[in-house]
Amino acid sequence: MVGLLVLLMPFGLFGLTSVIKTAIPISGSLFTWLTINRYPILIGLAGMYLVLLVLALRIRKFLYYLVSNDDNQLATVFKLAWQDGGSSDLWRGGLWLVGMLSASGLIIIGLAGINRVIENKEIWWLSQGVINFVVPLVQLTIILKLLGVPVNYRATDRLWWPVWFLSFAMVGVLGGLSGNSGRQPIPQTVIVHRGVIDHDATGNTIAALVKNSRYHFPYVEMDVQETKDHHFICAHDNTIKIPHGGNQEIDRLSLKTIQQYHRVELFGDYLRVANRLGQPLIIELKLTNHSDSNMGMRFAQLYRHQLQQLPHQVHSIGYRPLRQIKQEIPSIKVGLVTMLNFGNIAKLSVDFYTLEHVTITNYLMRSLTGEGRPIYAWTDNRRDSMIRAAMMGVNGQVTDQADKLAMLKINADQNRWLLLLNFLLDYL
Repeated sequence: MVGLLVLLMPFGLFGLTSVIKTAIPISGSLFTWLTINRYPILIGLAGMYLVLLVLALRIRKFLYYLVSNDDNQLATVFKLAWQDGGSSDLWRGGLWLVGMLSASGLIIIGLAGINRVIENKEIWWLSQGVINFVVPLVQLTIILKLLGVPVNYRATDRLWWPVWFLSFAMVGVLGGLSGNSGRQPIPQTVIVHRGVIDHDATGNTIAALVKNSRYHFPYVEMDVQETKDHHFICAHDNTIKIPHGGNQEIDRLSLKTIQQYHRVELFGDYLRVANRLGQPLIIELKLTNHSDSNMGMRFAQLYRHQLQQLPHQVHSIGYRPLRQIKQEIPSIKVGLVTMLNFGNIAKLSVDFYTLEHVTITNYLMRSLTGEGRPIYAWTDNRRDSMIRAAMMGVNGQVTDQADKLAMLKINADQNRWLLLLNFLLDYL
């Protein structure tokens, strides 16, 4: 049963996966390592998971034979389950899982669509209860079907009347207890992603900074990489193409080598222009597995005076560099950039969070907002995505469409349906 629950986690585990992921204790160094290596880790885990899932589907009737067979010897039960799980049965089990995900998604999307058409708080409230009650029930029914356990009932039987009554009561209770109620949207802090608005310039360049600082948005967000010889340059990607050498990581190349093939701008020049223009920055300090262990300390020491001229902030996936910067410049705000909705990051000592918008869940927001630290979402470019993030309680958004976010008008009654879509992250 424990193994079955583990295998169900990627399928939502009846809505508990989001809660479990958010509650797992995690250190700053482990968070950084997992984030940097997320692609090979996810590929490896996906491969292992598929093998285990195929094995589980192959012998999925193990529990059924264990209970129903008079000879309860494990070897006999395992043999019966294995023989019963041929290739056609394996495909049938896979289709049941696909059907479970499809049914869950259709229920959530369907109710969201109804609430988009009908703006009624009571219907929206009951819709949450229906999702929290019906979706786990559907998933449980299909899981029992996969295990070979028959689920038969007659809805018209009087014995079921109390069950239906309790079910309707549970819908109301679960609707009221749902953590998906959202908040009254607050004015959003507009953060210009890479200094560019609607593709009007090249990102992370002084030209883009000068062009768009005239709009006086609260922050321009930009990216910084450290070279092998400890120069900080403005660049987003960790790698750069070198002729006859392919793509190579910036932190393994000298500034001279990079400048031989590419025009790059030094962060010191960028920061000096931002201070002259009066444009505060949110600086993302990029990390790889080969980043220098004292990068944060060196960054703070090099730019200590310039970083304190305006309310500049620094964020990164690298927890250690952030702590080093905070130690060198206590007045500066440092924030954690997340790309994975994983771990109890509320316990980490930072001043704010920058969450990838597609990973934001109610449980994650609930764990972070209690600390009173600002939460920013990135990168929100669609209007519906901007509204959803604002209604979930974020303080600001990193966007390529700063003008669109600045003019955003949010009607909580009209847009409440977007919050129902959050259940897709909980149940799928």
